[in-house]
Amino acid sequence: MTNKLKVSILITALGICLISSFTLKKDKMEIEKIKTSINKNYVHGAFNETNIDAFKTIFHPEFSIINIQENGAFFLFTRDLWEDVLKKRKNDKDFDYASIAYKTKYKNIEVVENKASVTLDLMLGNKIIYTDFLLLTKTDNEWKIVSKIYHEY
Repeated sequence: MTNKLKVSILITALGICLISSFTLKKDKMEIEKIKTSINKNYVHGAFNETNIDAFKTIFHPEFSIINIQENGAFFLFTRDLWEDVLKKRKNDKDFDYASIAYKTKYKNIEVVENKASVTLDLMLGNKIIYTDFLLLTKTDNEWKIVSKIYHEY
């Protein structure tokens, strides 16, 4: 093997390593953006503080929860319906926010370009209350939840 060929192979290998490193770093950055947005806007918007402005920031306007009832019935719970529930909660002076002071435990986050899926547990203390399966899309440099299914324990 000639020196010229060895140098060419070495440069190609180095280029591949740099591209892989950049891609991994970019994916890690996107995963951190997703986690930050979910914690700040979803968990604190829909639950812990019932911050409706934060809630509207993370959920796409066409968002829906797809819920299959125990009897097999299909129920679509839209962002607008959920927002109405949050407004009622916000106006309920007797609502116990400690009952929904959730923390997140991320199980899986997968990012492909501007799409992502997230599986996480919503925990109250050490007890899992829900496992959420979220689908997200990135538009205007912001991650938005477009759909959700969940399991309630």
